Amino acid sequence: MTNSDLTQYLKRAFEYKAAGNFKQAIESLYKALEIEPESSEILSEIAGLYLELSNTEKAIRYYEQALLSEPSSIDIKFKLAKVYKQAGLITKALPLLRSICEEDLNATYIAEILNLLYLESDFEGVIEFYQKPLVNTSKNAKIHYYAGSSYLALGDNKTARELFQKSIQYDSSDYEIVYSCANLLYEEGNYKEAAETLLASPIAKTNHKTFYLLGEICIAQNNITEAINNYSKACKLNPRNALYYYSLATAYSLNGFFKEAEDNYHNAVKLSPNNLFYVYTLALVYYQTKQISKAKERINSILSINPHNENALVLKARIATDENDVVNAENILKDVLKKNPKNDYALYIRAQVFQKLGWWEKAIESINLAKKYKPDSMEYISEAVLYNFSAKNYSEAESLCKRLIELDERYIFAYIKLTEIYVAQRRFSEALENIEIILKYDINIPTAYIMKAKIYLANKLYEQAIEFARQAISLQPDNNEYYTFIADIYYENRQYKDALRYYKLSAEYDVSSAYIRYRAAKCSLALGNPRDAIADFSVAKRLDPYDMDLSMDYCNSLCDVHEYKSALEVLKQSLQYCDSEEKRQLILKKNAEINDILSKNMSGLQKFFGKFSKL
Repeated sequence: MTNSDLTQYLKRAFEYKAAGNFKQAIESLYKALEIEPESSEILSEIAGLYLELSNTEKAIRYYEQALLSEPSSIDIKFKLAKVYKQAGLITKALPLLRSICEEDLNATYIAEILNLLYLESDFEGVIEFYQKPLVNTSKNAKIHYYAGSSYLALGDNKTARELFQKSIQYDSSDYEIVYSCANLLYEEGNYKEAAETLLASPIAKTNHKTFYLLGEICIAQNNITEAINNYSKACKLNPRNALYYYSLATAYSLNGFFKEAEDNYHNAVKLSPNNLFYVYTLALVYYQTKQISKAKERINSILSINPHNENALVLKARIATDENDVVNAENILKDVLKKNPKNDYALYIRAQVFQKLGWWEKAIESINLAKKYKPDSMEYISEAVLYNFSAKNYSEAESLCKRLIELDERYIFAYIKLTEIYVAQRRFSEALENIEIILKYDINIPTAYIMKAKIYLANKLYEQAIEFARQAISLQPDNNEYYTFIADIYYENRQYKDALRYYKLSAEYDVSSAYIRYRAAKCSLALGNPRDAIADFSVAKRLDPYDMDLSMDYCNSLCDVHEYKSALEVLKQSLQYCDSEEKRQLILKKNAEINDILSKNMSGLQKFFGKFSKL
């Protein structure tokens, strides 16, 4: 074959390559190679075409042959090093790049060797190479970027940030650099600068990672609504990313949009069904929305895969606690804590189990352990406030409330509980000052007005107490406790008509309260309406069969209207629930009295009818 044939094959090869017909181009180059079998140019060209066809194995073989033909070629060395890198053969690529850089400290070659050293986690090697004068003065953005990434990996955030920012100065269009810098600023808490850095990139708004990071920044700043907007955009740009849906769902959940949260947790689970944490969060939102059967179904699916999954077990225990199955809950939590004594959430739920049982000291001990592992958890501290208040540990409860206010000066719960503590200790002036702080932050807090009412009531200022309680009702008209509060004031002041009206209103919102019905009955008695009283006594008795005072008052009312047999039936039922000998004797005595009355009545009737029998 002649040089003319060689030229013809090469010409055809380049025409095929230009048209994207890489296989035909390779065939033409093979023919050219028959004429010049040691041509590094032809061998290199064949390697490049195989690379276009994603055949890295053959690309490596022909680049290696090309390098054997021309061992001093920097271009072939560099191309071969890049293919080695693509194939994950870093240990083969590095020597080639080192030999290149010994001859030529070209910025492109430097950036590549720094990238390889970084991929090998040789962060010290990157930094050592970066110290060379011709390297750290380069205007190649990637050089400073890889050096910054290595400093970051070694924990030197300050130097990393400076080098990232230097990289952006040289190339603000490189999204990888811009994103890394913005992400570092976000992790350091420089949220505004992070967002500004990210959005300065000309291609930022076309990349899904932008909106995900903006969402994270908004979450960190407690701007949940904007976080939802950004996560939504990230999902639209990359609808196959489970993490994005999970984050969007979490943001919806934080904002109280549980239906939207449920839908997006479901999307995350659908995309990543083996991620048990995503399945757990879906179970959790089912629990939060009272879809208990669905929550249990998801929990069981997790435990069928991993019977020791702590998140699922603790949520199972939480549901058992809510269902008053405290023995089962305690057994689950004991097993979890035996394997992992530092599981703060298990300790938190265990405290709730103890609270259900009225074991305040144990509840406090458990929640204190949870706080030990998460000392700034406002949820745990709030729970500790409730337990200490119930146990009348007012000093500790007060201290915890003040800690909550340190963490969030607008945390209304802390001010409310602090007010309750002051009222319980009759520190009324401090309580009133605290109420004013609550109303400064939110004038529509009904609890503030009811606490104010309790303070005035404690000082026997009844009209003012009622007025503030009515303000509480206007803000929360379905709260039966507020109606009961007013009713009790009227009752204690013997204003039975007004008291009865408010007890009846309270009963509309709480049909399970024996106390309300009992008090309503006593009001009716005081107003001379025994039949109305008996109707309320009957309901109250059904709701609380153990209350002996209630039973005796009910019995006496029936006797007043001469319904002795019904009264005896009430006493008979009461005897079943009697928990002391003293009460038993009281019932038997009353029973004897009624039977005596019935006996006398019967005797009187017999005498009456006996007169007629003699006629």
